[in-house]
Amino acid sequence: MLFSKTYVAYYRVSTQKQGQSGLGLEAQKRTVEKFCEGGQILAEYTDIESGKNNNRPELLKAIAYAKSKDALLVIAKLDRLSRNVYFISSLLESRVYFKACDLPEADHFTVHLFAALAEKERKMISERTKAALQSKKEKGFKLGTPANLNDQARKKAIETIQKNAQLNEHNIKAKAMALLLKKEALSLRQIAARLNELGYVTRYGKPFQATSVKRLVDKA
Repeated sequence: MLFSKTYVAYYRVSTQKQGQSGLGLEAQKRTVEKFCEGGQILAEYTDIESGKNNNRPELLKAIAYAKSKDALLVIAKLDRLSRNVYFISSLLESRVYFKACDLPEADHFTVHLFAALAEKERKMISERTKAALQSKKEKGFKLGTPANLNDQARKKAIETIQKNAQLNEHNIKAKAMALLLKKEALSLRQIAARLNELGYVTRYGKPFQATSVKRLVDKA
């Protein structure tokens, strides 16, 4: 489908402090505006809620308006739309055309795949956290925030969590793109070269090679 360079922008912000991704409302707007350069943003919609909540009234309005105007729905990051694969499926079934600025080359198959991988990762993190807490509890540790945990320790813990989350997200994006390229019958070496061209890096911040691509796709 061809668009007459008309767009509908959708933003999502959390009630908690923006910081992990660095994409607060203003940053999201800059990203979307850059993506839409040369075109016209017809309307902007913003939801304020958590990433797990799929009850997003402003998103529904954005979808309806974009469809009525034959415009492209644009978001800054895929996880700003939803990491829930069932919600993504519903979105695709609504036949609204949308693009995520962080995955501009992705088609609907890639978006669905990315959402599925992100949801799987989120569930795994949740399960590991619960298992770790249960293990500590069984060993007699008192759960909760200790009174003597100072601000510096809390800050360090938060930074570690944020760093791990960012690494996981980078890995998910690279995996989604690698699986898409594998579907096109590219060799591991060719996939690595393409990932590097697109700016992807391994979870250790290094360029991809055939061996690292193999590890990535074998985990799918």
